Amino acid sequence: MLTALMMATILQQTVPVWDTSQAEPPVVTEAVAPAVHLPAWALADPFGWERSQCSPLLRKDASLEICQARVRGELSAALGDRLPAGLQPPGEPVPCLATPDDTGAYPLQCGLPERRTAQTVTPRIADCRSRPTRQGGSVAFVTECEPEAGETRGLTFRLGDRD
Repeated sequence: MLTALMMATILQQTVPVWDTSQAEPPVVTEAVAPAVHLPAWALADPFGWERSQCSPLLRKDASLEICQARVRGELSAALGDRLPAGLQPPGEPVPCLATPDDTGAYPLQCGLPERRTAQTVTPRIADCRSRPTRQGGSVAFVTECEPEAGETRGLTFRLGDRD
């Protein structure tokens, strides 16, 4: 009798073959980077956020390159495709843009846009001299400025090869 009772107990604990339910596949969780919570002004002004975070007062011993890589990675995660091209982390592809050139055409340029320097304009230095002149019964000093070399004073017309 004891044997029959033990057999009944064992049979009740086993699951019959026809009653097995499909076990759900294990859920695979991908390694998700921790969510970066940036203030609203950092999203509105990402360049200012980078300058503020990579200030020598805040980063202390860390190098500027390491700080910029960290901040640009955070901004890239937070802004996605709204991140400006100048703040793209290294190694990310840069989109191709049609940018105007000197001829007025719009050729396709891939990569970071090159920065053009403004042409330097040297100021003209006028040759001015004060000279005394008689006005009525007194002397007044009048300043006259001479044009630079190659500059003419007044209106000129070119007729052929002559002025």
